[in-house]
Amino acid sequence: MRDLEHKEYALTNDVFDVLGLKHNPFSMAADTPGYFHTEITKQILDELAFGILSRKGFLVLCGEVGVGKTSLLYQLLRRLEGEQLVTSWIFNTMLNKEELLHAIARDFGLEAPREANVAQLVELLQGFLVEQNAAERNCAIIVDEAHNLSLPAMEALRMLSNLEVSGRKLVQILLVGQPELKERMDEPKLRQLRSRITIYRELRAFNAEETGRYVNFKLAAAGSQLRIAKAPLKLLHLATEGNTRMINLIMERSLYAALAFGEQELSVRVLRAAVDEIASCQIDVAARLAARRRKFVRLGAAAAVLVVFAALVAPWVPGQDGARSPLALAVGSYLARDAAQDAPSQPQPTATADAAPGADNSNTPSPAADAAVTSTASQKVTVAENAAPQSGAADYADAAQGNNSLTGISKPETDLTNTGSSAAVAAPTQEMLAFLKPFGLEDKAGDLATALQRRELVLFEKVLPGGVQLLQVDRLPSEGPVVFTALPWQDAVGGNPSWLVLWQPPFVVQDFYYGYRNENILALQKLLKRLGYYWGPDDGMVGPVTWRAINSFQKDMQLKRTMWPDPETVFWLNVMSKQG
Repeated sequence: MRDLEHKEYALTNDVFDVLGLKHNPFSMAADTPGYFHTEITKQILDELAFGILSRKGFLVLCGEVGVGKTSLLYQLLRRLEGEQLVTSWIFNTMLNKEELLHAIARDFGLEAPREANVAQLVELLQGFLVEQNAAERNCAIIVDEAHNLSLPAMEALRMLSNLEVSGRKLVQILLVGQPELKERMDEPKLRQLRSRITIYRELRAFNAEETGRYVNFKLAAAGSQLRIAKAPLKLLHLATEGNTRMINLIMERSLYAALAFGEQELSVRVLRAAVDEIASCQIDVAARLAARRRKFVRLGAAAAVLVVFAALVAPWVPGQDGARSPLALAVGSYLARDAAQDAPSQPQPTATADAAPGADNSNTPSPAADAAVTSTASQKVTVAENAAPQSGAADYADAAQGNNSLTGISKPETDLTNTGSSAAVAAPTQEMLAFLKPFGLEDKAGDLATALQRRELVLFEKVLPGGVQLLQVDRLPSEGPVVFTALPWQDAVGGNPSWLVLWQPPFVVQDFYYGYRNENILALQKLLKRLGYYWGPDDGMVGPVTWRAINSFQKDMQLKRTMWPDPETVFWLNVMSKQG
């Protein structure tokens, strides 16, 4: 029966059908069904997607030959589907700078004259990128095998990365290559390009546990009941060191060997046959096996030396009376002599008249230091309390106040600023006092008047107590449970914004970058989830899902697309979540 099955395989050349597999589970093709994720691949995908969507400019992914960089890129493109992203993927990097720019233009669907020089090609690409940006589309250039790029070609990419409109990068460039790419980037001639790299990640090989999970995952995805056990897995990881390409080569050969031997499992015998065959043409695998054999030889030699040493030392072993052997006495005497010679002289501690024995006064300030600190603090307080307005504005008419400070104050009858002499003393108005009263900030009215007169709102923001925030908004929400006060700015002063708003935010997001974890990020995720923008885990960590939710909310609310939870975005998130 086994011979018949083997002949059938030889005739049909379809080992996978004979083994009952849906497809080759260990195909060498980069884009295969059933991608195996590890925590590292998930993190890299999240970070690269985040970098491209948030227009970070230059990104770099490095990894050894055969660890799965290209397969990861296919997953990245799938992740970015539906994100209004236009991509150019360059595989051939044995190009000069003109040829590289031609290839990028061609992959973007542009027709460039064959005789076009670098300047003309950059101009052509710039026009295309500007058009895509105007249509709210992002562009990305992915360069595989980037370690082969020449220095002039890398400089051409740097020129493209400089293209911006309104502070937004027109194109994101992802360089993917072997570890030599990092070495190239470290060259002094590429320091300008290196300084533009915002995200750098390395894709490493699998450890032993990940190797076993990878093999079993691929077998299960192909409909096989075969699984790899501990002993053959140890041999597999020894031969491959977790390199995905080598794992696929050996495991594919293992399926052939299992059929040839009539085995119903992936035994050590099957794996050893596959490893030996691959080692005959893969020098890396052969080198690892040779290193293992040398290790066993060294261990054997060491064991032999220990046996001989034990035989020689046996006569020196002490008897039952516990007396030390002559060898032990000689060694002890030698060590004691060396220790006495090498020991540094130790200074004897001396007590001081000012310190009690055993007391540690290193952190105790002197009375003079206390007086200096108190004096400095009191001087600062005096300056703050006695600060008088430096310039002012004339009193302006009282205005109608809003409904219990929930909505904005109506337009004043007179201007909020004084167009007269800058030497006039700033004088707060009833409208200002009404603006400040709900938060108990009437004593800051002079600072507000000065800031309005100078049109420098930062002067007022500096004196706000912690927890109170000043916003500049173009519109106000309707009445609701979010307490805020508003002061008209555009109508009275002219220019943007339309309104100044005071409120007390429940949280403030100060840091917002990939991988950052904080309780304020968790509160942000809960607000976004309540509004239907966030569907990820409530983990309090910034990732592409959180970033995408912020981006979508800002777009729907017609806010400035800052792509991070700025104070105005947090304000509207609270307003909308409580209104809903």
